[in-house]
Amino acid sequence: MQRFYLDDNATTNLDPRVCDVMEPLLDGTLGNPSSLHAEGRRARGEIDSARDCIASQLKAKPSEIIFTSGGTESCNLAIRGLACASGGRGKHLITTKTEHHAVLHAFQAMEKQNDFEVTYLDVNAEGLIDPGDLSRAICPDTILVSIMSANNETGVCQPMGEIGAICAQHGILFHTDAIQSAGKEPLDLAGWQVGALSLAAHKFHGPMGAGFLWLKAGVPITRLMEGGSHENERRPGTENTVAIVGMAEALRLYGQVDSAELQRQMRWTEELWRELNFLGGVRRNGHPTQRLSNTLNVSFLGLHGEDLLIALDLAGLAVSSGSACMVGSVQPSHVLAAMGVPPEWASATVRFSMGSQIRDEDLKEIVNRVKQVVSHQRGLRRWTSAVQEPVRQEALA
Repeated sequence: MQRFYLDDNATTNLDPRVCDVMEPLLDGTLGNPSSLHAEGRRARGEIDSARDCIASQLKAKPSEIIFTSGGTESCNLAIRGLACASGGRGKHLITTKTEHHAVLHAFQAMEKQNDFEVTYLDVNAEGLIDPGDLSRAICPDTILVSIMSANNETGVCQPMGEIGAICAQHGILFHTDAIQSAGKEPLDLAGWQVGALSLAAHKFHGPMGAGFLWLKAGVPITRLMEGGSHENERRPGTENTVAIVGMAEALRLYGQVDSAELQRQMRWTEELWRELNFLGGVRRNGHPTQRLSNTLNVSFLGLHGEDLLIALDLAGLAVSSGSACMVGSVQPSHVLAAMGVPPEWASATVRFSMGSQIRDEDLKEIVNRVKQVVSHQRGLRRWTSAVQEPVRQEALA
């Protein structure tokens, strides 16, 4: 049975062209980039070239790139590092209720451990913040705003230009978790007026275990770890040379998005939604158009989330319920809860996030499999309820 991978928002496949630039560096002759010998200088040269490449793609300065182990570290470094470097200018931070846990948990830690005050902005039923709420939340003590550009579960894209303009007007640093945006929509540092931006390589066909924080020149940051003067004393630790080189190549390949491919993905997800809508008892979560073109979040009334995901997997469909970082069980989505999605709907939600590996001719087969699984699961649920109901009545008697 052919399998279809529909979980690009969790991770993308490693592009063979990225492998091609990484493989020569695995020959055993690469040294520690902090060493002065030829092997070390070779590694340092590779990192410097990768930094230049990434900066060029972002229209930024090479010194503004801080290499990290991935998106979670990049977000934590931005939020905790920027807040702690505020120099006593204020203790108020702003974010939203629908951020990735890498951001939410970082803010919660700042509240508990560092006595910061955090405002968590609401979103509307379509997952969008009201820029007016942001303006009203800003106070003289506000030093940092962190709002993700695109949501990992629903694909909803926030009004970044408006958010950035509000922050700039008040002289407040704006950080964005743009991890889901890379390769799926243009990254516009100037238009968004951000001062810091987090990315992870494996979201745009690069290797896992590599990411970076872009930090505008002149913005102070406190490092989270001790142990060295790497990354201009902002992030100690020996750099992962091979992964960094792969990340730079991936951003070179996917940093400039293909508008024709985005249009194809939008048509694909819209057609998938139209087909699933015929099932009845389904709802789409998130704004229908102000979203990543590859992402469709659908709830199926009356089903059990974990059972549904397992059944879809057995049917050859790799999907998820939302964040891939919630390991161990299918938990209620804080994103859907913040959007006001009722629990009976949110309990069985599937996120379809496609990539270029899915062809248009695959859609019919994917739709048929989803319909078969949902119909079968609903039949089982009705059968289970019918069997259990007399037991409950007998117990009451």
